[in-house]
Amino acid sequence: MPVKPLVVAFVALMCSGSFAGANDACSGLVPEETMVRLAGVDAAGDPVLTDGRSLRLLGLAPRQDAAEATRFADAILGWRDKDLLLLAQAGVDRWGRTTARLFPADGQSDEGAPDLASLLLRSGSASVMPEPGLVGCDGNAGTIAAQNREQGSSRAIDGHDIAALKAQEGRLILLEGRIASVGERSQRTYINFSRRRGEAASIVLSQKLWRDLKDAGWTASGLSGKRLRAHGILSGRDGLLLDVTSRLALELVD
Repeated sequence: MPVKPLVVAFVALMCSGSFAGANDACSGLVPEETMVRLAGVDAAGDPVLTDGRSLRLLGLAPRQDAAEATRFADAILGWRDKDLLLLAQAGVDRWGRTTARLFPADGQSDEGAPDLASLLLRSGSASVMPEPGLVGCDGNAGTIAAQNREQGSSRAIDGHDIAALKAQEGRLILLEGRIASVGERSQRTYINFSRRRGEAASIVLSQKLWRDLKDAGWTASGLSGKRLRAHGILSGRDGLLLDVTSRLALELVD
């Protein structure tokens, strides 16, 4: 179906310096020339378009349990067969999904929650995944920070609680601990809650993210002894590595 004049104007706004130029992740999202529609969710619980493509919505974490998967699917079905504007990254991930943002094409969402991911978060139908593409696209940093605060330290897992950590392997968690050391490597930087391997969790950062943090004043020596709260997916060979991809997912508590 042809692009409506309203959508053409919206695409121009999204590609302006106010949105797309703000960071690399957002500038990698490009508007399509036609509308898309949702068919529902696939067997893995990911949104599916009527043309058969599966999506990973930017800023949303994998569903953490069956109840959340059901809430997410119900919310997606509420947008089925409605015109949506797709902003997608080129290529697909290893599961064949296109990373994208979806915007109502007829102004059905308000200015404070412009895309479907934001609406799903507001309704409690999804969990937030802090990642670089959110800030530059529409200033969602405040939304993410507020949700992280709402989770609060009462839900944070202590970085030394090995049993609790292993029970959460593969899940999105809020982790908290006092930094014992920082290990800078050629490709990754590790923020360790213990100097002994296997005794506590570590946070792994990409070289680019660590460089951005250093530009903001973080140093390996300066972090020692500080308490850190981090939001990410727990993984690694022994289930004690927290993969963090955005500055939004890190907070120095003291």
